[in-house]
Amino acid sequence: MPNQIAIIIDWYGPFSLQNAKKDVSKNSWNGIYLAIGKTKYMRGRSPIQYVGIGNLRSRLKEDHHKLKLIVRDRKIWLGDIVSLRIPGPKKKKTDTLLDLAEWLLVYFLEPPLNDRKRRRPPQREVTLINRWWKPDDSPRKRRPHPDWPILIDYPGIDYPVRVCWSWDRNFV
Repeated sequence: MPNQIAIIIDWYGPFSLQNAKKDVSKNSWNGIYLAIGKTKYMRGRSPIQYVGIGNLRSRLKEDHHKLKLIVRDRKIWLGDIVSLRIPGPKKKKTDTLLDLAEWLLVYFLEPPLNDRKRRRPPQREVTLINRWWKPDDSPRKRRPHPDWPILIDYPGIDYPVRVCWSWDRNFV
């Protein structure tokens, strides 16, 4: 496991789509976003529907191919990766940590509106830690959604995945 990396994401929200656009219009950065809400004919609790990455200013639009399918109770969370980047030359146009974070969330949470990155696990060993903040930058005391884990530990295809929804003594 010497190649395992850790990704820490600070999530801010929830925002309406309009408020999320206002928040990212101040500065344009590549980040990760997550949408919670209900699609047409859906009842009950609003699930995690979609995880995406890219330039947040250009991605968060009303005509987004997936976000427009969330018609009720839509909440947007904006994620900022605060862990150190992987040194060395870039192999892809997309930032490796952003790509791995999206892949891990999509593969293990299985949001219904994500089509790609659900079929196979990430290509690298990775641990993802989620932290949540209110829009005013004060910390949240609870997870914003019961299906959104605090930690996902993927040590590779030969080992079991550990997903942690709350900190307790049994997770070691």
